[in-house]
Parts: sequence; C-alpha cells; structure tokens
Amino acid sequence: MQKKNAVRPRRRFSQNFLHDKNIINKIVGSIDPLEDDHVIEIGPGRGALTFALLQKLNRIEVIEIDRDLVSKLRESQESKKINIHQIDALKFNFASSYGDKKIRIVGNLPYHISTPLIFHLIKFNEYFDDLYLMVQKEVADRIVSKPNSKIYGRLSVSIQARCTAEKVFDVKPTAFYPKPKVMSSLVKISPKPPLNMTIDAELNQILILAFNQRRKKISNSLKDAFTIDEIKKLGINPESRPENLTVNEFLRLSKRGVKQ
Repeated sequence: MQKKNAVRPRRRFSQNFLHDKNIINKIVGSIDPLEDDHVIEIGPGRGALTFALLQKLNRIEVIEIDRDLVSKLRESQESKKINIHQIDALKFNFASSYGDKKIRIVGNLPYHISTPLIFHLIKFNEYFDDLYLMVQKEVADRIVSKPNSKIYGRLSVSIQARCTAEKVFDVKPTAFYPKPKVMSSLVKISPKPPLNMTIDAELNQILILAFNQRRKKISNSLKDAFTIDEIKKLGINPESRPENLTVNEFLRLSKRGVKQ
C-alpha cells in the first residue's frame, strides 16, 4: 500500500521498496549485526531496512541517489545515526569509507544496474567483511552457478574467483512496492584474500574473451592469448567451451607466466 506523503517510486531509478516486515526481520537476522559493525547500505529507499538495522547498530552509512528519499532520511528520528552519501553507487569509492573495521555491505540493488554494480563492488573486496545483496533471482542463480550450466558465465567466475557466494533465501514480489515482475533472492558474498593485481587483470580479460564467444571452444575464443599447446600444458582441454571450465581452471589460465 502507498502511504500518504510517502515518496513515490521512480521508474528511472528502478525502485522497488522493501516493505514486508517478516522479510526485513529475516534479512536482519541473517546479517546478525553487532552494534559497532561498520555497515553501508546501498539504496535504502524509504528506510524500512535501515531503521530495522539501526535497532542493532550504533550508526549506519547509506548510499542514495534520490534527493527526495535523502530528504526523508534526514528528517527521520534516526537521522543523527545515519551518514548519507547522495551519489550514484556505481561512482562511489568504497575505499574512502574504510576505517579501522572492515565494511559490511547491505543492499536492495536496483534491478537495472545490479550486475554492473556487483562488478563495481568486487573491485573493493579487500575493504569488505561480507555483502548481503538483494537481487533478481536469475542474477543470484548466475552468481552461485557451477560449470556445465547454461547460466554459468562471466559473473559466476568473476565472483567465485574472488569470493565465496551463497543464496540465503528467495523473496516473492509481494515483499516490495511496487511489486517487481520477477522473484528476488538475498545472496551472501564473502571476499577471499585479494588476487595478485596482474592475475586479477588477466582474469578479467580472459573472461571477456571467453564468454563473449561462449559457444566457441576455448582453443578458438582464446586463440589470441594462448596456443593449443599452452592450454594443454595447464591441464585444460582446449576442446572445452567456457561454461565447461572450473573457476580454478580460469585462474590457472590467468596465472600463466605471472610471478607471485
């Protein structure tokens, strides 16, 4: 239901406000924050999850681009506990908020930018303790998918090479206003130790080459980077397609010739 004087969702920001109290409590229970945790919430919307988290936290940082929603948060009774960054999350430098504690990220990600935003977030892995992200169910399924699956792709490998990822639970459209047309899922992402910078960059390039031509064998899609013999020496079948390779096999390709 739309409350009187409530900020209306803006289609251009792909806003679907979380309002189901049972789901909100379930999310807070999954995160299980301690009062002095350093939490940054992406896309607080009307603040339903924000205020529920503040029942456990001393303070919270939020990233919100919508000036009307920012105004409402500043007028709220909890405003002194909220540090607001009015900026596009895709442009936010998460390292700038890092202090003496690693950051816990929480977010109901706008559907139209969820994948590019996740790619942006994993650039700052070293500053994060964990991330609890609400995304479309199909994006969550891609994040946790395994090799030999049609949905296993660049997003799957990019995250799993740098993090552990698990689906926490699915969420029905009725938990949001307005109701999205698809199911959502909460995913938990926990960063692993950072990759060597050169390996990290190599992995990105290899994944783009491989999955931009996912129907081709890697001997073909990666021919500008590797000979067939080089692929074989790494213990990888050059007849494989990208979706057949494990995360570790992609990492072996990325580590070729890189001093560690």
